[in-house]
Amino acid sequence: MLVAFSGEMTPFSVAMAVSGVGIGVYFAIDLALVADVLPDPRNAAKDLGVFNIASALPQSIAPAVAPAILAMGGGDYSVLFHVAAVFTVLGALTIPRVRGVR
Repeated sequence: MLVAFSGEMTPFSVAMAVSGVGIGVYFAIDLALVADVLPDPRNAAKDLGVFNIASALPQSIAPAVAPAILAMGGGDYSVLFHVAAVFTVLGALTIPRVRGVR
């Protein structure tokens, strides 16, 4: 949301730095969580491969969907960032449903 509301280069740069730190922390915790709840340690490579596909798929779909969101928002990138924020919150709400997290 910081990126969506930044109107100048300095706040945008700060927002991107905060976003980068957040993404780094998220990926570290996400991988630790996934490794902790793997059902069978003997099939860890297969399960982590599925995790990698699940992680990479949204990064493949987002560039294809972003132009449509930008068109609906009149070319305003803040709309795109707001939509991304909504999907981030929805994704976070699914975490408690993972076995072993409770």
